[in-house]
Amino acid sequence: MAKYAALCYLVGSIPFAYISTRLFHGGDIRYLGSRNAGTTNVIKEVGWLAGLLTLAGDMFKGWVAAAISAVAPLGELRFAMPAFAILGHNWPVWLNFKGGGGLATFVGSCLVFSSLRDALLGIAIWGICFLVLKDHDRSALTACIGAPLLFAMVGESAQTLLFYGSSSLMIAVRRVQSIAAKSPMQEIEA
Repeated sequence: MAKYAALCYLVGSIPFAYISTRLFHGGDIRYLGSRNAGTTNVIKEVGWLAGLLTLAGDMFKGWVAAAISAVAPLGELRFAMPAFAILGHNWPVWLNFKGGGGLATFVGSCLVFSSLRDALLGIAIWGICFLVLKDHDRSALTACIGAPLLFAMVGESAQTLLFYGSSSLMIAVRRVQSIAAKSPMQEIEA
């Protein structure tokens, strides 16, 4: 299991936000805008083309990690392997552990391990949370708690719960970190 977890982490740690920003802007995304090495910050600070390339790359690494683990001899544990790709995206070794938020990497892994209905339901939960809370970090955190609970209440399989639960945990930890890092003045300005 450890070698698959390490492989998924390394795939997830490919810093597409950093690479796109270097190519299109010349700067380091970790020092621009929100300082988050993710798609939203790249779109805001560098532009749509770089942002869309970042989004595609981040989704692709989630898909690759899920595809690798889908064929690995891991039994039920294969459903937790995308969480290691999200871990790599959020805390990449190549960028001194300063990465993105993990949502695009998660969506990419959904293309392998989730039904379209479950993926759309998860996106809808996040969308509703964002409309109500109007804060990217808090809405993602709420969705990361709410989606696995909802799936458990409707009787989803153990594999689905393991996939959503482990992936949501990696995203939620990063969002808590982001919320805690915001100063009170930033909260007032937002």
